[in-house]
Amino acid sequence: MQELSCKDVVDRIPALVAGDLGAEAVAAIDRHTATCAACAREVAQGRALAGLLDQMAERSAVAPPGGSLLDTLPIVAYDRIDSPVGPLLVAVSPRGLCRVDYGGTEAEIVAWAESQRLVPRHDPDAVRPYATQLQEYFAGARQHFDLQVDLAAVSPFTRRVLEATAQVPFGRLVTYRDIARIIGQPGATRAVGNALGSNPVPIVVPCHRVVRSDGTIGGYTGGLAIKWHLLAIEGVTLPTV
Repeated sequence: MQELSCKDVVDRIPALVAGDLGAEAVAAIDRHTATCAACAREVAQGRALAGLLDQMAERSAVAPPGGSLLDTLPIVAYDRIDSPVGPLLVAVSPRGLCRVDYGGTEAEIVAWAESQRLVPRHDPDAVRPYATQLQEYFAGARQHFDLQVDLAAVSPFTRRVLEATAQVPFGRLVTYRDIARIIGQPGATRAVGNALGSNPVPIVVPCHRVVRSDGTIGGYTGGLAIKWHLLAIEGVTLPTV
């Protein structure tokens, strides 16, 4: 099949999300979006919006007079930014920062937004105040984030863990056991580690400042190299074994 142009891909999105395209046509779109970020974004957003409409229809949702079903759903703005630890995908809901994903893709953030019944929108302007503070942190010009954080998508236990972790100061370390004690569940050290592993807003909620009881670095969802880098920014050194 002839390779598609960007216009061809955009024109075919309604049929794609409706399932009306054949396998060959879908494969052609996949080949194009593998190298075209703009079209990949359009396709991902089209699929997410179609999924949201399906969810609303299944629940017999009623649109407000003169509006559409999507008008009833909150928007999550996102953008991909550069950082010294690799690209970050940053997402912001009406309640504040809700995602900081190491190496995250637009398709992943769109799928996450759909699962949370949010409408994803690529909006660098909305994300910029959050991105600016992150970049200031990486440059060594910021030790404290002055940002609203949205933890609505996490469990009550994880929220308690993250709220306690958010209080750990710049350049200081605590242990998983310390956090368990702070939240009043001293036997929940392993559960604390699991909760920190699902932290949706790393760096801003500084789970990199939490280490093992023996003083070694412990784990990190973004990878230990990133945890070492963040601690180095803050002037912290740890044993390597």
